[in-house]
Amino acid sequence: MTDMIQTPPAARAVAVTKRFQRKTDFADRLAIRLGLAAPPPAVHALDAVDLEVRKGEVVGLVGESGCGKSTLGRVIAGMLPPTSGHVEHDGKDIAQLRGKAARDMRLATQIIFQDPMSSLNPRKRVREIIGEAPRVHGLVPRGGTRKLVEDLLARVGLDPAMADRYPHQFSGGQRQRIGIARALAVNPDFLICDESIAALDVSIQAQVINLFMQLRAELGLTLLFISHDLSVVRHISDRVVIMYLGRVVEEASTDAIFDTPRHPYTEALLHEIPRLDRRARSFSPVKGEIPSPVNPPSGCHFHPRCPFAMEICATTRPPLLDVAAGHRAACHLNGGQGRLPLETQTQTQQ
Repeated sequence: MTDMIQTPPAARAVAVTKRFQRKTDFADRLAIRLGLAAPPPAVHALDAVDLEVRKGEVVGLVGESGCGKSTLGRVIAGMLPPTSGHVEHDGKDIAQLRGKAARDMRLATQIIFQDPMSSLNPRKRVREIIGEAPRVHGLVPRGGTRKLVEDLLARVGLDPAMADRYPHQFSGGQRQRIGIARALAVNPDFLICDESIAALDVSIQAQVINLFMQLRAELGLTLLFISHDLSVVRHISDRVVIMYLGRVVEEASTDAIFDTPRHPYTEALLHEIPRLDRRARSFSPVKGEIPSPVNPPSGCHFHPRCPFAMEICATTRPPLLDVAAGHRAACHLNGGQGRLPLETQTQTQQ
């Protein structure tokens, strides 16, 4: 882990905020100006998020549905512009890149989506789906596309003889492998896997995870692995980042997150992971529902659901601070103003 801390980041999000708001036409703007209508509400998808992904590591990005993790992945990939803040790849602000530099960044960073059926063109054969980008960008010599496609299919565990089939002729796991082959076709060094195994059967999930780990070892890839499944993230990740309602609430090495969580939300997520030694325990989800990102709570976004919430939690946003070496958490329970560390507080409540 020490070596990774010294390695420069492959990607870095700096105070990234993203708002989604319905576009207004002339009539809407006139009605708003005259006080006859209110401005359309904005969805607070990301709120001043800082995140680093170091070269060669696998970072697991975890959170409930609607927390903003997929939006963050798309912003880091350059698919969505941030409302404020910026994203760096290899130390360069991607918003400032032009021409060949911008193209090289887009090729070096590839994203693999959750639903392979909707992300693959149903009218094209697999040979065209995988071979189109390297051919268009001149990454393969004339006449070399066929061999490239066959080599990539073999690398992801598919029979090269299937190259002339259409996506609907494959199973879900096979289609996801095709999506991985398409991403690898342009020689990326950074893969963003956006819930890329969530739509697959459990047995197929294990195969795809093993494929990711094999590709990482063989090609030296950097991965941002977005998932809501902590069990999967523990298996594949070097470091875990926990998000809640558009904010990073905790980040640390995988072992530190699972052994010594320092945020109540992380602790609640870990408490509900299925385990053989908990078969007699009744399921008890985090109380309450995740608030609307249109109108998020003040202070700490988690305070309406937190069993340890204090007065300060409702008014002041906790900063993301170091609580141990390589371990950061955004919680007022982690020291200051005479408060106890989170793990001591938890024991006291029990």
